[in-house]
Amino acid sequence: MEESLLSRTPSRGGVTFLNVARTYIPNTKVECHYTLPPGTVANASDWIGIFKKEASSVRDYHTFVWCVVPEGAAEGSAVHSSVQFQASYLPKPGAQFYQFRYVNHQGRVCGQSSSFQFREPRPMDELVMLEEPESDSDILLVVPKATVLQNQLEESQQERNDLMRLKLQLEGEVTELKSRVHELETTLQVTKEEQAKLMEQYKGLSRAHGELKEERDVLSRQQGDHVARILELEDDIHSISEKVLEKEVELDRVKDTVKALTQEQEQLLGQLKEEQADKEQSQAELQVSQLECCRLSADLQKAKSHQGEQASQLQRLQAEVTRIQNLLDEAQQRIAELEPLKEQLRGTQELAVSSQQKASLLGEELASTASARDRTMADLHRSRLEVAEANNRLVELSLQWREDKSSWSKERAGLLQNVEAEKDKILKLSAEVLRLEKAVQEERTQRQGLKADLAREKDSSLVQLSESKRELTELRSALRVFQKEKEQLQEEKQELLEYMRKLEARLEKVADEKWSEDAATEDEEATPGLSCPAAVLTDSEDESPEDMRLTSYGLCERGGPGSNPSGPRDTPAHVVISQPSPIAPHMTGPHDDSSSDSEAEDEKAVLMAAVQSGGEEASLLLPELGSAFYDVASTIFRGAQIVLHPLSPALPPPHAGSGFVGGPLSEASPGGPAAPPWKECPICKEQFPECDKDALEEHVDGHFFFSTQDPFTFE
Repeated sequence: MEESLLSRTPSRGGVTFLNVARTYIPNTKVECHYTLPPGTVANASDWIGIFKKEASSVRDYHTFVWCVVPEGAAEGSAVHSSVQFQASYLPKPGAQFYQFRYVNHQGRVCGQSSSFQFREPRPMDELVMLEEPESDSDILLVVPKATVLQNQLEESQQERNDLMRLKLQLEGEVTELKSRVHELETTLQVTKEEQAKLMEQYKGLSRAHGELKEERDVLSRQQGDHVARILELEDDIHSISEKVLEKEVELDRVKDTVKALTQEQEQLLGQLKEEQADKEQSQAELQVSQLECCRLSADLQKAKSHQGEQASQLQRLQAEVTRIQNLLDEAQQRIAELEPLKEQLRGTQELAVSSQQKASLLGEELASTASARDRTMADLHRSRLEVAEANNRLVELSLQWREDKSSWSKERAGLLQNVEAEKDKILKLSAEVLRLEKAVQEERTQRQGLKADLAREKDSSLVQLSESKRELTELRSALRVFQKEKEQLQEEKQELLEYMRKLEARLEKVADEKWSEDAATEDEEATPGLSCPAAVLTDSEDESPEDMRLTSYGLCERGGPGSNPSGPRDTPAHVVISQPSPIAPHMTGPHDDSSSDSEAEDEKAVLMAAVQSGGEEASLLLPELGSAFYDVASTIFRGAQIVLHPLSPALPPPHAGSGFVGGPLSEASPGGPAAPPWKECPICKEQFPECDKDALEEHVDGHFFFSTQDPFTFE
């Protein structure tokens, strides 16, 4: 495609004018497309004017229009827009060059386009020469510009359709990704709700733990009351011990009892130490379990079904631990009560010697102390039974606690596994959400890029469409002008043909008269000259003198080997007449074909007779044809004579006043007018007289248009 079609012109200042043509048709609105660079803010006071190329001031504009502020333009991207100049305000056609110039609201020129003109279209301007890209020959194709523009428009439309299909496909993928992201967000929201519920359950467990602590404080206060009661009992035992010391008999028994109690005390101390160690271990494990409970509170949130059971078990365990602690405290208090008994035993051993002396005195009091001793023994026996029961209960609680601990450990392990699985699932969902968000972001960027590409393609398509419409409008106007000119030429040619027919009719009459006179003269000359064999005519020649006429020669036909005239003598086969160029090429008359052939033959015969007789009659009959016609006719006649009489001497030149040329077409006779200069067709090198410019133009047009009908079909 040639560079003269459309061009993208870079301008100064950043503003770029698109598709600026080199010529515009007057009285037709002009559409100007331009692009604002990134960062340029359009203002409603900006305007675009048509300036002369040599204009140096912004006030020297011919016309202008206000710029349209684009809406919804993305920041940091180029902005495409266009304005229209009405046909009534455009400059008149001429050779002056103009430019589009973008002037901002501050009066500064931000960009200008390439130069262009306003002029009427010419027929040759609407044609484009294309080279065959695949062929090696230097063949140029001449096609209408509208065809090239139509092909470009179809290609751009196809590209736009492909981009639209790609856009729809990407929008479908984005919709699927959005639905998937929505599902993941819904799943994440459900997970968050479950987490909130588990947090509420954890808060409930914390409140229950606080209540258990309050219950433990209450039990501690009850334990203090029991300790006070034990102290009172210790006072009673102390008073009884003082009485036992006074009795000698009872001292021995008391010693044995003390020894037995000492052994039992040692056993109890060992058991108490073991129980205390177990207690400390239980407390440590309890603390560890509490810490683990705190750490695994998030895991316990999902164990809804086991929460109530675990809470009840925890309460039972805490109650059992509290009771065990109370029993241990009571045992420790009993042991503490036995310590003063040991000291008393030591004192009693020292007083044993003195008490033996008083034993006799205390015999009477033994009866009274026996009952007290029995009561004390009963209390001790009851205390032993309680300690044994407490030990059994402690063993049972320890076993139950271990079982509960093992089950709790299993449940904790299961909860930990569930929590880890949920954490992995949440991490995977988070990673999937991030990946989808990234993909959605990429899709958004791609979609924005595609939207920008589609916008640019749409703008360029609109520009090309408008330019194509403008070109089609120009073509239509040029075709209308050409058709009008063609119709005028057809009318002129028709008039010329009518006039030629009239002239040929007149020439036919004159030729008939001339032939009749010549026939009579020849008959008279043939009678006295019978002795001359060269002048003798055959019977056929006497009977039909018309046979000696030249054969028909069409002025509107091209000569060939088959168009040689036939006469009484055989013509050589190797002789070819160089016929002149036709006067009216590519012309078709409106008359009938059958009648036109006979009329054309008569007309040609008359013309040849007129040329043969001399130029005087032809000058009288054809005053309007000019010297060119005489040159052509004389040349044809001389060629026919050479063919008919190849051995005869050259014919004398015609009369000086006839205007015929005796030499070639390019040479003029000394006595006649100068031969007109000739012009050649630039395509086929055919010659035409310079005075007949219309014939040359019509001949050149005939190379491109072979019909008077409209060669283009517009929808």
